Amino acid sequence: MVLSAIVGMLGVANASVAEVVVVSASSMPVNEIELRELKSIYKGRLSQVQGYKVTPLNRSTGSPERNEFLSRLLNSTELEYTGYWHVRRYSGQGTPPEEVQTEEQLFSFLRQNPNRIGYLWIPSGSPRKLPEGIKLIKIK
Repeated sequence: MVLSAIVGMLGVANASVAEVVVVSASSMPVNEIELRELKSIYKGRLSQVQGYKVTPLNRSTGSPERNEFLSRLLNSTELEYTGYWHVRRYSGQGTPPEEVQTEEQLFSFLRQNPNRIGYLWIPSGSPRKLPEGIKLIKIK
């Protein structure tokens, strides 16, 4: 079953029974990342982990996955995160991570660009069955 279908069945009201996980191409040498590093990557302040280039992908604005990621891992709201990137872009300090609309698009981008990372929203306790060529990155 496709992960997004499972997540869709949960609904926002049951978000507490799901977790946000970081994923990448299986060929990426990085297997774990510290939470502080992840936050810095998604804020454009860090571009390498363990000596390897890491480029983040975001889910689309307003998606449940993105809202959960921002809330749970970045301790931010959409408004705060968007505002943060408006200031950085205006001051010439970078651009926000590229966005993907669907889980399938995320997986495709990851396979084509092994230095990219993204995130999924997976029901807690469910088997973490990922498509071929995609792996989980442990958050420390």
